[in-house]
Amino acid sequence: MRKAVLERSKGLCENQRCRDREPVGYTDNGDPILEIDHVVEHAKGGRDHGSNTIALCPNCHALKTRGRDRRELTAFLQKEAQRLHQAALPNGQ
Repeated sequence: MRKAVLERSKGLCENQRCRDREPVGYTDNGDPILEIDHVVEHAKGGRDHGSNTIALCPNCHALKTRGRDRRELTAFLQKEAQRLHQAALPNGQ
């Protein structure tokens, strides 16, 4: 799942509202530093599925987790993850 989401992201933060979608750095393996997040947490019934996962830069991940507007951002990212997942499917199924 993680590899598929990273591939889908093309190395960019998938939050369209991100101020700087470019990676902040790279791992020793050359992968962009992005965090794969379950938009709806497992503990709250979220699925381990591409439509519920999104690649976020560390700042966007922190905003989604602890930011003042986290509920609104989570709702936005939930729709975005579903849209990105659908677009990545063959023929947009």
